[in-house]
Amino acid sequence: MSGLSEQIKADLGYLKLDAAAEQFATLAEQAKTDSWSHIEFLARLIAEQATADRDRRLAARLRYARFPYRRTIDDFDYEFQPSVDRKLVEDLATLRFIDENRPILFLGQPGCGKTHLAVALATLAVEAGYRGYFTTADNLCRTLVRASIEGNLASKMKAFTAPTVLVIDDVGLLPLGGTEASAVFFQVVNTRYEKGHPTLVTTNRGLPDWGTIFGDTVVAAAVLDRLMHNAIVFNIKGPSWRLREHNGLEIATTNPGDRSSS
Repeated sequence: MSGLSEQIKADLGYLKLDAAAEQFATLAEQAKTDSWSHIEFLARLIAEQATADRDRRLAARLRYARFPYRRTIDDFDYEFQPSVDRKLVEDLATLRFIDENRPILFLGQPGCGKTHLAVALATLAVEAGYRGYFTTADNLCRTLVRASIEGNLASKMKAFTAPTVLVIDDVGLLPLGGTEASAVFFQVVNTRYEKGHPTLVTTNRGLPDWGTIFGDTVVAAAVLDRLMHNAIVFNIKGPSWRLREHNGLEIATTNPGDRSSS
């Protein structure tokens, strides 16, 4: 590599264009072999850096989001859960619900795929460049009630209100823990509603039961008023994935080698 090439590579590193610096020599050799023009070589070099930057930023957004696992829309088994409208899910995958500020509620028994769909949609949003965040209802309330006691509620609240897409999982699975918890939950939902940021909620409780969840029918009504405005609601009536897997394992264990009826 010539002295000028070494200088360019060093300057790229100094400018923190590490991917371009790393690929500079390889692309320079390929440019000679394939007779690239100067502009084509520059375009290839910039593309290497842009791809690396996009991947790095996506990885950072995914870490920030704290999704419990990676799920995709394509992974969802619609034959096992025929009550889920596939066309509606695919329409939501276009992410129009973000621009339209449409909350999404997933109702159904534990294990029916509610969290799978919520995480898959939120992951698509993060991959598209939006900020996302995942929390359980219990963690949200515990975190904010503690922050209120410690005097830093405003800063902690931003973790739940600033992201474009928020998934609140398992509303109603555990008691929210009193009026303070209900109040901070309402603050999160209301702030996001006013900002125009959609919230995705999963719950195993019917909406009429939310008064019991919050311990206050007035607060529950106020929360639902924000969440249900312009909302998309999935009422998943199918069985549990986990029970299916458990039953399949139990059958395989009980009859390990019995394949005569297949």
